[in-house]
Formats: sequence, structure tokens, C-alpha cells
Amino acid sequence: MSFARYPETWTPPAGRTVTARAPEVVDMLKDIIERKKKSRILIKESELTWKTSKYGARHANLIDFRLGFENTLMNVAITEFPPGAEASGGHKHGEAYIYWLSGKGYSIVGDERVEWGAGDAMYVPPDTFHQHFNTGDQPARYLRLIPTPLLLSLLPLFASLSQFLTIEEDGPAA
Repeated sequence: MSFARYPETWTPPAGRTVTARAPEVVDMLKDIIERKKKSRILIKESELTWKTSKYGARHANLIDFRLGFENTLMNVAITEFPPGAEASGGHKHGEAYIYWLSGKGYSIVGDERVEWGAGDAMYVPPDTFHQHFNTGDQPARYLRLIPTPLLLSLLPLFASLSQFLTIEEDGPAA
């Protein structure tokens, strides 16, 4: 059996870039960077859209792709809720990072009760039930960061790469 002889070294033609990535991915990354350069960079307090829950908590998105920001790592929001109240009925979502700006109280995170006050920071693991309670005599206010947009931004990338991926199913055991 004979094999074709390949050169020891190879030089690409002038002006050609050699890459192991699909060209569509490189173009997509360039487009993302250009969109980010044109992103909104500031929202004024007077522009915030506050929504009030049935629990009396007020929520406003601060940095969010729905507000014209080209953020792909996380969304930032602010919540404020009155003394003696809970922020919500409790819920689950992706992981969250919380910084308590004011107030004092506690949160249920999974099966644990965690006391907090102004200046404290909290991590909520993904898919973990959590609920916040204000036990102080002042409104409780916190910044919440959720990294969800990263996943949304990666979906088109995964879709563009799917044509290069093959999934083989295992056949019956021999």
C-alpha cells in the first residue's frame, strides 16, 4: 500500500488566514463586538420602569438587553420591598448574585435560612428555591445580577456549530 507524500512544512497562500473555526463563527463574533460598541451605556434613574408585585416589592431592570444594552454576561436589576414584607412568594431560576444595599432580614435559600443586612452579598445556586423577608423597620433594597443572557447569546453560536457536530448512538451490545 502506498501513501501520498506530504510536505514537511506548509505555507498558506499570501493573504489567507488559516483557522480551525468555522468562518461563520468568526463573522458572528465580529458582529457581536460591533453591536457592543454601539450599545447603550447609561440609564438614568428617571427612565427606570418600576413594577410592583402583589407583595408590595418594586422591581426595575437596570442593565438588560431589553433596554438597549448589548450585555451578554448578565442582567442587573434592583428590588425594594417594605418592612415586614417578603420580596416575592419565592421562586427558582438560574444562579443569582445579590448585594443588599439597605435593610435587614433573612432569606430562605434551598433548605437554609440566611440572615442578611446592608452591605452583605449573597449567592443563590442555579435552580435553587429562594425567598427574601424584610424584618427591619426600613425598606430593604438589593441589586440582583443574573447571568442568563450569556446562555441566550450562546444559543446562536451553538446553532451555527451544530452542522459540524455529529452524534452517534450506541448500537446494541455485542
